[in-house]
Amino acid sequence: MELVDRYLYAVRSGLPKGQQDDIIAELGEDIRSEIEDLETGLGRPVNEAEVVEILKQRGHPAKVAGRYLPQQYLIGPALYPIYRLVLKIVVLWALVPVFVFVVGPIAIATVVHPTRALIKTLWDLAMSSVFTIGVVTVVFAIMERYPVDAKPFEKWDPRKLPRVPKTPPDSRRTPRATAIAELAASLVISSLFVAWFRTTFDFADVRITLTPIWRSLYWPFLLVLLSGIPKGWVSLMWPERTRLRFSIRLAINAVTLVLVAVLLNAGSWVDITAPGLPAAGIAEAVKWTNFGVKISLIIFAVFAVIDGIPDARRIFRKKPSWNYSIAT
Repeated sequence: MELVDRYLYAVRSGLPKGQQDDIIAELGEDIRSEIEDLETGLGRPVNEAEVVEILKQRGHPAKVAGRYLPQQYLIGPALYPIYRLVLKIVVLWALVPVFVFVVGPIAIATVVHPTRALIKTLWDLAMSSVFTIGVVTVVFAIMERYPVDAKPFEKWDPRKLPRVPKTPPDSRRTPRATAIAELAASLVISSLFVAWFRTTFDFADVRITLTPIWRSLYWPFLLVLLSGIPKGWVSLMWPERTRLRFSIRLAINAVTLVLVAVLLNAGSWVDITAPGLPAAGIAEAVKWTNFGVKISLIIFAVFAVIDGIPDARRIFRKKPSWNYSIAT
């Protein structure tokens, strides 16, 4: 029954929380009854090839799990929760903080008419949000109508399903929603970074210029943003391989710390020029802007360390010893 256990475990990973136990119990009983009926007809125990055929007729675990998901509008039952999560990550956790804490304050502090700068910032935020929502919607609509994983659904082998871990799936597996969100968010944020990256910002008579260190680190920054793709792919294809996922996360945090260290070593990150303003005022603005950037980089490094410590502990801790079987 090992293949049946592995099949049920794979189905369980895509089921809605709160219903997993009931659905798996019902599905497992149904599969075992089918196997018993076949054994009765054959007059002997079934072999591995026959169990494989029974499971293949049931369908790919992801498709079986999708049948139990609630129906949604717009994108579809399987992708809609991930669609909402990606929008929340990109718009609420990325665009809004950038405009509220970075773009807006700089625009208001460096122009003669702060009200106009505030209105322009809000307008830019609205347009950026609309553009981002449109891009994400188009991407998910394409994924819904032309699924890239159609062939794996048709050509799959139950013998290649991951083994049931020795710990409960809820404590080890990576949710499919998390994996897809990481893939989509990495693609969207990387695209926005490529499209909008620039080192000069003009606000009326004020020009803010990023120092050359930012341009020098363009490709390392992009690689860090793209690192969500392999991390999400590992989580999606091998949800039980959490150690590999934690290793990738730890490597990303390590590279991030290196980049932050290089930036901190630069000492200066922003330059401001404004011919119509007093030189002393400009110098003071440059000083405090760079101080704010320095504090932000230090905080970012601290968060990277805090985020990396649990991953390191998970990687190097001893494997748990108690058993878990979905069939029981």
